[in-house]
Amino acid sequence: MFEPRFTTLNMNEILKYLGFRGQELTEEIAAQIRRCTDEVLAAATPRLTYRHAPLEDGAVLGVTFAGNDIPRMLEPCEEVVLFGATLGPGVERLMMRYEVVNAADSVIMDACASTAIENICNNFESDMRRVVEAEGRYLTDRFSPGYGDLPIAEQPKFFALLDMTRRIGVSLTPTTIMVPRKSVTAIMGIARTPQPHRPPDCEHCLMFRTCPFRKAGRRCREGAKT
Repeated sequence: MFEPRFTTLNMNEILKYLGFRGQELTEEIAAQIRRCTDEVLAAATPRLTYRHAPLEDGAVLGVTFAGNDIPRMLEPCEEVVLFGATLGPGVERLMMRYEVVNAADSVIMDACASTAIENICNNFESDMRRVVEAEGRYLTDRFSPGYGDLPIAEQPKFFALLDMTRRIGVSLTPTTIMVPRKSVTAIMGIARTPQPHRPPDCEHCLMFRTCPFRKAGRRCREGAKT
């Protein structure tokens, strides 16, 4: 049984969400980010749910997904892992409060929270990969609604398969927005043969067409100047 866990949040990831494009990172701003990070982590009550399911004729328990990317990724797989994670309602309340009392802190906390939920997902994927590889099998990358050609409109399928609301207290609005907002669903395939992985590079990013870093001739992973 896997539990949600944090590791140290990456400052450059937070800066990416804040839209830094190589500007100088002053000690004052760095201290503000560290303070906001501490508050977000203190408010978080992370929860995680996951489910193994067989893959039969491209369907997961009778459910198929729109687009070509997921079927292509899962083509060599015999099983999938679906999972959902959330930072919990405390972070949502914290950000809403700061939206009223301190707009600058609110923006930074949003970036910290996005980095935090990504951190939980990365750690779960790493833990699952270790277990799967110990069995002599291989895990694909994870894929979430909104990535590639998998539309956000597919989110209800993930919610139904994972029983998200009952298991971890995440609900879905009629416009398929998750509440609390800092929540994620994803799918990974399990295969008998090694699987290719998407490199953390520009052409594989959802922000490829609109990314301000790329327009400035930089990459988000280059971080800020200190």
